[in-house]
Amino acid sequence: MDPHLYQVSQPLVPDQERVAQLYQLAVSPRNPQTMEARMRTGLLLVAALLLGCGLIFWIAANWQEQSRLFKLSLIEAALAAAVLAACLWPSMRVAALFCATLVLGGLLAFVGQTYQTGADAWQLFAVWAALSLIWVGMLRSDWLWLLWVLIVALGIVMWTGRLDWGDVLFLGNGSQPSRWLNIGLWLALLCVPTLVSLLPWLRVQGGMGWWSHRAALACALTVWSSMFVAQVFDFEERGTGAVLVCTLALVVASLVLSLQGRFQDYVSLCLATLAVNALLLSAAARVLVRADIGGLLIFSLVGLACLGGSVRWLVSVQQRMREEQV
Repeated sequence: MDPHLYQVSQPLVPDQERVAQLYQLAVSPRNPQTMEARMRTGLLLVAALLLGCGLIFWIAANWQEQSRLFKLSLIEAALAAAVLAACLWPSMRVAALFCATLVLGGLLAFVGQTYQTGADAWQLFAVWAALSLIWVGMLRSDWLWLLWVLIVALGIVMWTGRLDWGDVLFLGNGSQPSRWLNIGLWLALLCVPTLVSLLPWLRVQGGMGWWSHRAALACALTVWSSMFVAQVFDFEERGTGAVLVCTLALVVASLVLSLQGRFQDYVSLCLATLAVNALLLSAAARVLVRADIGGLLIFSLVGLACLGGSVRWLVSVQQRMREEQV
């Protein structure tokens, strides 16, 4: 490192011990093997995704021209090849099983559509998640757990029986028990990465599967925030105050847990902050819904205050986290 940088840092950071730590961090040799391993894993995952999507697109383009037996054999052969590649080449195991998980979903969809099993869409995703859980749990990769969390999330969405996002998220026509069950299902999905980190035979490398945790948190916060907005603008007041309080408590709890302790994570904190802002703005809009042009101005000021305050607070939290790491 240039010695002039060391000299410049001394008046900026009066603590000599802190300067020495920064200098040691700056001149410490880097380990290129870590970057090489990450690049290799990323490229293999992209290749697996392209292979799986390419197979699906090819089948879709030639669907009418091929026989039923050929289609079934092709999908089964692709699944067998992916699993076999995972067994033979350990370095490609994550990418191969990632591709196998995608192909497994295509196989289940083909069987369900061709032979008319009568199963609902959510049952397809439930079987898909149950079968893929075998190798996801054995390999203990956060990328596979991320894909598994997304599959389960789609299954929960399909369980509502609607494809309209307004009905899926808001459950405007659902009963009170269905709302509570929906909240509980997303809470259970959010707890999956934590439970995985507590079980030695399922724990991913590093302890906590942060990407699967972030995906589950993003899905849960989206649904809870949307349900909160729906209850806030429920002008009929059909006794949904308990749901409103519960969703508010869950969002705030996610923010607090992401700020410190075991679940401290800056990405999760940003997601929770975004959800809190959505709740605050929806509450402000509900109060000012019948106001005149002055109410619109007040709402704009509230939005700017939330944006500026959130950014400033997140920057300060990020600096504190970096100081703790140093």
